[in-house]
Parts: sequence; structure tokens; C-alpha cells
Amino acid sequence: MDNISRIQQFLAESKFVEAQKEAELVLSQSRSSETIELLELYFESLKAQSHPLPPDLLFTLVEKLLVEKPDQAEEWLLAIPKEKIQDKQRLLNAEIKIADQKGKTEDLYNLISRYQVMKYEMQSPKISSYVQGLVEKYFLHDFHLQLQSLAIELMRMNLTHCEKLLKELILSCYEKSSPRGISEKLNSLYQVLNSTQGLQYLEIYKNFIFLMVNGVVEKKDFKKITEIIIFTDDFKLQALILNLLLKEGLDEVARDLAQEMRQNKGYDYVYLDKYLPQLKSFFFQAAVRSLKPAGPTLNEADLKLEKNAPYQPAEEAAMEVSDEEELLSQLLKHQSFSPNELLDIAVSFVQAEFYKAALRAAEMAFNLTEEVEVRLKANYLKVTCLLKTGDYRAALDISLGALNYSITQNDILSFLYSQAEAHLKLHEYKNAKKVLKKILTIDANYRMTKERLERLDAI
Repeated sequence: MDNISRIQQFLAESKFVEAQKEAELVLSQSRSSETIELLELYFESLKAQSHPLPPDLLFTLVEKLLVEKPDQAEEWLLAIPKEKIQDKQRLLNAEIKIADQKGKTEDLYNLISRYQVMKYEMQSPKISSYVQGLVEKYFLHDFHLQLQSLAIELMRMNLTHCEKLLKELILSCYEKSSPRGISEKLNSLYQVLNSTQGLQYLEIYKNFIFLMVNGVVEKKDFKKITEIIIFTDDFKLQALILNLLLKEGLDEVARDLAQEMRQNKGYDYVYLDKYLPQLKSFFFQAAVRSLKPAGPTLNEADLKLEKNAPYQPAEEAAMEVSDEEELLSQLLKHQSFSPNELLDIAVSFVQAEFYKAALRAAEMAFNLTEEVEVRLKANYLKVTCLLKTGDYRAALDISLGALNYSITQNDILSFLYSQAEAHLKLHEYKNAKKVLKKILTIDANYRMTKERLERLDAI
């Protein structure tokens, strides 16, 4: 404390050289003397003489201030001439911590991206646990940061981890992007893989991505498709292969693959309904029954409707149900099923277009459990059935209720999208616009949101 007092006295008397020498004497004695107060006094003495501030000691001060005084840390960091900073990684680490402490999410995102690019260019695949933690906390499902992570992990050639990342990125292209964005993201994935040597079995994923973007270009591509089909046992990836076969007109191969997919333990009709509805016809035969007109509907591809079209009540618009479906609904009351079994039954009924029976099974599953995940699945099935049967107001109510306990971003977006669909069916275009805009603030590329909003704006 005597040293600190002397330095403060020298500064008060404008004896800056003496203050500098006294501070340097104390600093030279031990690392423990590098306190925030001493370092700041030392730098004040140098600034008063227009002397350059030593970058290493400045970094030391910044790092000491980071936890409790991020604003001061940022001020001192700006005092370091960028051209004199040799350790760019240390600078980025400090900037990242400041952005985190001050809650500057956009700056944090850009800094983490720069950090990962720098690590890639340095061919240094070790990412600090602190940065990894920030990505998991704030940007867990961000495509571009995950793509950078894949490029870095490929340097390690930890193929198991790379394959997991690669699957997630491929699926996210379809689950969280508009059709326009899918091709762009897949292309960037292909470029990362194409710039890497020794991919081994990941070469199959590279070929798959190429085919999804470009389709069949030459005869040898058919051999690649065969290899992909044989290699892939993940249901969601199989669904993307099926989609590729459908686009290429390979209907017979597609039917054979669909037959195999039925036996897959990961079979998930709800997933198809949400993300690849064009594939549903491979998994059920439409039931034959008499239908009433469901009143005016609003298709995704056609939003050119009159603004004040009358709303037809659900009771009048609902589909007639066959005796068979009515019997199935009644039989459910007299059986003992677990919630998950009821969900599977509901999915089967949806596949057969027995929407009333499916709705009944989903409601029973919902009422039998307090488990959030099961209730969310039940609600998704209920909304699907209500939209199909024309009970749009009930579908809206279920969607709004489910949002209250949706946890993941995917669940939130799914029920918001269903909410928008219900508003559209009810011709409540202003409300639909509000919901679609809200979706875009969360994920700018979610499904057909942007396209649907543009069509609504044109009305």
C-alpha cells in the first residue's frame, strides 16, 4: 500500500517519471504485484508522458477487469494499437468475453465466427471450452457456426463426430430453411467436404449432397444412389433419399425404399407430415369415404383469395366420417393403451386419413400423461387432425395452448406455423401476418414462412 500511495502522490504532483519508475520497480518484484490498481496507475503515468502502453501488461489488466468491469476492460482494450498485437487469438478471446459480459449477442456471434475462421486458417482445431460453451448456450443450432465447426473437426479426422455433425447439418437444411435456402446451404456443405482429403465413408455423404443439389448428371450417379441407399439406416436421411428418388422419377426404387422404411425402428410419420409431406403417399392408401365440401380453403401455393370471404363454421365444414372410423373411435375407450401406444395408433389413423379417430387417440394420450414431450406430440397430432377436418378455431386454440409449454425452438416454430395456418383458414389475414412475421424473427428461413407472407402482402 505504501508503494501505491507514493505513486498516487507522484501523479498528483505531476511527477510522472517518478510515478513510472516506482510502478516499474514494484512490477518487477513479482507477478502478484500486478493488481488492477497498480497497473492502471502505471498506465496513467505512461499516458501522461505520451509513451506507448506495453500490450502484454495491457492484456493482463483487461483480463483482470473482464469479470466485474467489462466496460473498463473494453476501454483499455481499445488502447492497444491493433498493429502491435501479435497474439490475435488472445485479442479475440478478450473481445468475446466482453461481448458476452455486456450481452451483445450480435457482436458475440460475429466474434465467434471470426475466432473459428482464425482457428481453421491456423490449422489449429482446438476450440476453447469457453467458446464451445457460448455456442451451445446461444447458437446451438446455427447452421454457419456448425458448418465452421465441421470444417475444424475434419482437421482432426474424428469421423464419428464429423458424421454426427454432418447429419445434423443436412437435416437442418430441410427442417429450418425455405426451399431457396436449402440449395445454398447444401452447396456450402459440399464445398467444405470437397476441400477435405481422406473422407473415407463420409465420401458417401458428399455424393449424396451433390445429388440433392444437382440431381443425376451422369450414369455413374445411379451407382452412387445405390451406395447411399445401402449405407443409410437413419430414417430421416432415408426420407431425404426417398425425396431424391421421387424428384428423379425413380418411382419403383422409391416404393421399395419406402417399404424398408416402414420397418425402420425410427419410423416417424409426424416428421414426414411436418417436413416432407410430398412423401406421405408412399406410406398409406387413402381411405374411401364420402366427403362434404370443406368450404373455402387456403393452399400454400395460392393465397389469391378475397379479403372478406365468409368463415364457414367447423360444424358445417367438417368431414363426414365412415361407420368404420366411428367404430374405431368408440373402441379406443374400451382398451388400455399407454400414452406412447396411443400416439402410434393416432399416427396410423392419420396415415389412413381417419382423422376423427386419430384426434380421439391423441386426446387420450394427452390426458394420460403429464410428460411435456408426449403432450407436445399429442397436440401436434390434434392440430393436424383439426386442420384436416376443418375445425380451424379448435386448431388455433390447441396451437396457442401448446406454445405455453413448448421448450425447444423447433416446437415453438411448429405451433406458431400451425397457428398461422389456422388464421389463414379462418381468413384472419392480419393475425396470420403477425404470426408469420414473428416466426421470421426467430428463424428467417423457416419452412415456407417468407413465401407465404409475401403472398399475403400481395393480397
